[in-house]
Amino acid sequence: MIRSVPANSYDSTYCSVLGQMAVHGAMAGYSGITVGQIYSRYCYLPIHAITNQKGKRVNPKGRWFFRMQEATKQPNFTPDVPAVVEAHGSNAGDVLEALSKESSINEVLQAGDTIRRLQVVNLGDDFPSAKVTNSLKFPGEMAMGPDSWSTQTLMRHNRRDDRGRNYLQLLRSGPRKTLHFDPANSSAVIVTCGGLCPGLNSVIREIVMTLTAYGVKNVFGCIGGYKGMVKPETWMKLTPDVVQDIHKKGGTILVSDRGNPPHMDIAKMLQEKNIKQYFVIGGDGTQAGAFETFRCTKEIQHEVAVVGVPKTIDNDIPVLDRSFGFKTACSEAERAISSAYVEATCNSHCIGLVKLMGRHCGFIALHATLAARSVDLCLLPEMDISLPRVLSYCMHLMKTKGHAVIVVAEGCGDTLLKSSGERDAGGNKKLADVGPWLRDQILSYAKRMQQPLTIKYIDPTYTIRAVPANTNDSVYCSVLGAHAVHVAMAGYTGIVVGKVDERYVMLPNHAITKAPARRVELKSSSFERLMATTGQPNLAPGPGDDWALLPAAPPQRPQKPAPALP
Repeated sequence: MIRSVPANSYDSTYCSVLGQMAVHGAMAGYSGITVGQIYSRYCYLPIHAITNQKGKRVNPKGRWFFRMQEATKQPNFTPDVPAVVEAHGSNAGDVLEALSKESSINEVLQAGDTIRRLQVVNLGDDFPSAKVTNSLKFPGEMAMGPDSWSTQTLMRHNRRDDRGRNYLQLLRSGPRKTLHFDPANSSAVIVTCGGLCPGLNSVIREIVMTLTAYGVKNVFGCIGGYKGMVKPETWMKLTPDVVQDIHKKGGTILVSDRGNPPHMDIAKMLQEKNIKQYFVIGGDGTQAGAFETFRCTKEIQHEVAVVGVPKTIDNDIPVLDRSFGFKTACSEAERAISSAYVEATCNSHCIGLVKLMGRHCGFIALHATLAARSVDLCLLPEMDISLPRVLSYCMHLMKTKGHAVIVVAEGCGDTLLKSSGERDAGGNKKLADVGPWLRDQILSYAKRMQQPLTIKYIDPTYTIRAVPANTNDSVYCSVLGAHAVHVAMAGYTGIVVGKVDERYVMLPNHAITKAPARRVELKSSSFERLMATTGQPNLAPGPGDDWALLPAAPPQRPQKPAPALP
């Protein structure tokens, strides 16, 4: 059954990129190679680099096996007498060494390139550490220390690529052998803020489970976002029994909300309740609030680890590979596009119009479009768009194909048309609803052109936000939650955890809140794939681009005279 199902949205996009890269390599004359993704970069490598060594297997002494044992709580089934392991293939290091040549870091780093280390704060610098030995039985390779640094993947596009790049060096997250806090004397609280996102409950569950594994007895969940942080009477006690199955449900059991009380009040409440670990799950605005609380805790000299798990369904957090919930959102968005395609192709003169999330970036719309491969027109907030050209192209599609599927990101509600400028309680700009507006514009122009047309409009926003995390996101959330606890127990504070170039790391909070949000690059390979997949033209305004460029309406058909009454 598993082998025969179609690829999900992530694998569908991944497969299309692999296929394109294979063709690019072949047309450039490369032979005897295979294509794959290593550290988030697509690359070529000799075929025998993978065929002359044994296949990848689960390492019973590795971190993923340890995570599996922690999740299942199964005992050790290793026999008393060690099994004889048969040799199979060559050692991976020997094979790759034979196929490679020695190089120097100076051949990769170019003039102007810099490597910058992002330092993080540890409570041991200001408070005496308990120096408790970690009681978790984890593999030795999982143990991280103060010198466990990870550098972003070095890259060079071609010989002419001489632009200077800044590479970040980040401290690895994960368990430490020595803890700053004594778990027996610790209390923790978890808060979720902002909009809903697939995976919130998965992160909450793993934080609670990992804290319990450490031996922390008092774990609380704050109800109602930051507003609930100053109302401790509403906090709920979280235990393994309470959170056992919450990852199967969408949303958050802690009831999210927007808006911030004074952060000094939150810091004083953490001090009053003697909270030692404070976990904040939310987007850039929420993490900016967490940073303010962190500064307030330093001001009042309260010893608490403030650790964030960044969340945004739009995937616009800078530096990180991706935010949790994004892959689930893309899968659900692809389903909405598939429904629009059925409507468009099974109804006469029909357009299926889908509005997808993406307030300031179009990553969900882009990736869902690439995965679906049935979209004729995709509009992103990053694009400079001429409405007359959009309408003209829609009529072209109806005349040539008889149907069309259009995807528009919600952020176009501040580009195609202007919003009111109002903001919600979380400080986010209220966007004009671009979906119904674009539908009405297309219908109005079709009527003017005497083009028969119906539009089936689909807005899956709240459906997408409310689903539980899919398999990939669920695992990702569990690792993020566990690593948040590991670094908190080690005394790191004012930080967030995430994955950068396939390595789980910690970053100072302001590394993501003070940096510009990530957006779709219009000169990137991803955007080029989008344009090639949809076949849409460049819709940017040009010189003299105006409504006058639209084709004139056809002459009105003569009305048949009404039959004379007898």
